[in-house]
Parts: sequence; structure tokens; C-alpha cells
Amino acid sequence: MDQPPKPPIPYLLAYAFTLAARRADEELRPYGLSVRKFGLLVQLQLEPELTMSELARQLGVSRQSLHELVGELERAGHLSRLPGATGRTRRLVLSRSARRLIAHAEEPLTRMEADFLGNMDPSEVETLRTLLQRLLAHATDDETWLAGT
Repeated sequence: MDQPPKPPIPYLLAYAFTLAARRADEELRPYGLSVRKFGLLVQLQLEPELTMSELARQLGVSRQSLHELVGELERAGHLSRLPGATGRTRRLVLSRSARRLIAHAEEPLTRMEADFLGNMDPSEVETLRTLLQRLLAHATDDETWLAGT
């Protein structure tokens, strides 16, 4: 008897992203954030020297989308654009309010993550996290994804 085909991993990842992002957005809405905006703030906290191009690549968004996200976060007072190393580059700097916001938003996201992952035991959760970080490090050619693994 033939085995049913296994769902392709890209489909599984995309569907898991859709479900997780929807729930994360609900948790972040009271903070005036989306999962994309939160990710941008966290990535800048982890790697404050990223250029706009590098940040767009890290987040998997177009430069235009990144500029829109940055503009919204800048208007909300969570970051500012300062001159970069060259005359053509800009450096993004998190405000104190952004650092507080990240700290406050992590708690509801941690609860949502535990609920989302449901019946997985802690070792399975860490295995999933490690595998996703390895995948992202390979896919983006950026070893910083492996920090903390």
C-alpha cells in the first residue's frame, strides 16, 4: 500500500509561520507592535551595527517594507536614524522606550509560545529552536543566528 506523500517542509514552515504570526500579532497589538516590528527591534538590539540592507535581509523583507517599518517605529519614538559610517548610510538606534517595550512584550510572547507549542516537552522545544536557528544561519549565510545555541 502506498504511503501518503509527506507535506513539503516549506509548506509546513509557511503554515506554522501564518499561525504563529497571527497569534503573536494579537499579543503584541496592545504594545503597538506587530511580529515584524518586534523582530526588527530585537534584531537591532542583538546587532546594532546592521545596515538597512543587512537588516532587510535578516528580516526577510524588501528594503521598501523595511523603510515603512522603520518609519512607523521612528514616529512612535522607538528608534532614530543617525548618520552611518559613510555619507550615504544611516544607522538605526533604539530608544530607551524601545528597550523597555521589548522587555515588556517578551512576557506575553513567551506565554503565547508555550501555548502555541502545546504538548511539546522542553527538550523538543529547544531542538526545534536549534534546528530553526541552524536553518536560518544557512539560508541567510549569517552565523549570528547560531548565537546562544
